Formats: sequence, structure tokens, C-alpha cells
Amino acid sequence: MKTRKDHSRMNRLATTGAALAATLAFGAFGVVGVGASAAHADEPGNGWVRVAHLSPDTKSVDVKLTALSGGDLVSELSGVAYGAVSDYIEVPPGTYVVSMVPAGSAKSTAPMIRQSVNILSGRPVTVAAYGRNADLDTTVFSDDLTPPADGQARVRVIQASTTARSVDIATTTGVSVTKDAKQGTASGYSSVGAGPWTLSIVGDPATSRSRTSEAQIDLASGSVATLFVLDTANGGVTVKPVVDSASVGDLPTGGIQTGGGGTATEHVGTAAAAGTAGTPDATTGSLGGGTPFGAGNAVGVGALVLLFGVMGAAALHLRRSGRAGGTR
Repeated sequence: MKTRKDHSRMNRLATTGAALAATLAFGAFGVVGVGASAAHADEPGNGWVRVAHLSPDTKSVDVKLTALSGGDLVSELSGVAYGAVSDYIEVPPGTYVVSMVPAGSAKSTAPMIRQSVNILSGRPVTVAAYGRNADLDTTVFSDDLTPPADGQARVRVIQASTTARSVDIATTTGVSVTKDAKQGTASGYSSVGAGPWTLSIVGDPATSRSRTSEAQIDLASGSVATLFVLDTANGGVTVKPVVDSASVGDLPTGGIQTGGGGTATEHVGTAAAAGTAGTPDATTGSLGGGTPFGAGNAVGVGALVLLFGVMGAAALHLRRSGRAGGTR
């Protein structure tokens, strides 16, 4: 028969185990939550995620954002075409999975591709599917929406063209925006004067495949934007400007630093959506530049296993303590 002293000791062990689990949660992820549950009052804030379809020969796709823990559906996008970039989706901090299937597929259809992404408080990210359909890949870009100074705009370039291994972009007045931008990379952000610009885009510079095109853009004062480099139907390159934050005060905004990241990509039957997709038009919008950077910090799924194991042990102590407490 267990005494009250024994019960008290077991309760202390359970409490210690729960406290250790909470410590591991903060240490492993740097966030309060790891699922899709609503943010608690003591959480510092939510994060944001958006999706970009950058594969020229992959037809339109349906996209789902689900919580890694429990698999709850958080958001769903239908008929996302080549060159399209979704609005930001605001979610509590945690680990999520972005999956894509051919547009109009049955619910039982296996995803073409899946990408896990860690969302941190106050930090926006862009999940991009890029490359040719036969070698479809994904990556997670960290977005920095820190507002520019008065009369300025902050911009960067994401190089997603499959016909040019690298690109140089400069203004027709000779101001370099980005040089030797490789496929699947993003430049750093640059602050530039607001107003209209003409861009010269050179694919595969200093090679026999070199070709040049131009784009007219207009930068709104106070905006933060991304230039997506994409393929054209005739084998050239173009740019699609996307405004990330139109003015100071927009969400997500306000001193947001780069952060977040993704784990390894899982490919599941990419042939399902093969075909000839439409090509985007060059439109007015944005200008970017800087140094290419990586896709972000990887999330260690092993930390989740350790966390849940400790929490399960704590719960077992509590259940045993409750049964023992009922026997006098």
C-alpha cells in the first residue's frame, strides 16, 4: 500500500516531467506552440506563410496547409497557376506541412510534393515549388518586411527561371540590382528610391545562351516587394513583381527580421501534374537586389519525438498517482 508521502513524491515527479517537456519545447523550436491550435493569450504573436507556384511545366495545383501535429487543415487554395503567389496566411507559431496535388484532384490523391515549415512568432515565410516537373522541388524563403525609410522601397529577387542558370538584373541607368543570381535562390533586400524604373534582365550572361529582356516597374513609397524571375513561352526570362507589404502599417509588417525555415522535401509522384502551363506576363511592381542566401534553418523533427516522449512519461506518472490516491 502506498502512503500519502509516496503519492506526493509521484506527483512531484510528474510535475518535474511536465516542466522538462515545456523547457524542451522552448529550447527546440524557439516558439510557444508546435501545432495549429489557437494562440494563447500569453503568446507573443502569430507568424505568416504564403505559397508560390514557380514550376513552368506543372499545371495548376490545389494546395493544403495542415498542422504537423494532428494533421488539422488550416487553409486550402484551389487552382494555383504558374507564377501565382498567394496572400499571407496568418497562423499560430508551430510546424506545418504544405502539400500540393493537381487542381481538381480527388481528396484521396497522393500529394505531388510536400514541404514542412516552421512558423515563428512575428516572422513571415514564402514556400515555393520550383523547377521542371520531372525534378520538382520546394524551398522556404525567409521574408523581411521591415519598413523602408521615407520615399524608399525595399525589394529583393527570387530566381526561379529554369531556362537561365543565372541572371543579372540592372536598371537601364546602370544601377545593379542583382548579379549571377542562381536558380532556386533569393537575393538580399535593397533599399531603392520609390518611383518608376526600367529593368534590364540578362539570362546566362557571358555565355553563348545569353539573352536580354526589359521590364517596366513602379515602386510605391513605403513598399516591400519581391521580383520573381520566371520563364516565358519563347524560352526567355521575365520578372513578376509581387508586393509583400504595400505600406508601413500593413500586416505582416513592423520590424520583422528574417527567420524561419524548412526541412527536407518529400517527392511523391511528380508526373501527375506534368503538362504545359501558362506563362506569366511582365507587370509593373518591384525592384530587388543583394547577395543570394539559403532557404533558412532546418527544423529537427527528432526534437518533436523527444518532447512527446517526455510529456507522455509525465502523463503516465499522473495517471498512476491518481489510481494510487484512490486506495487507502
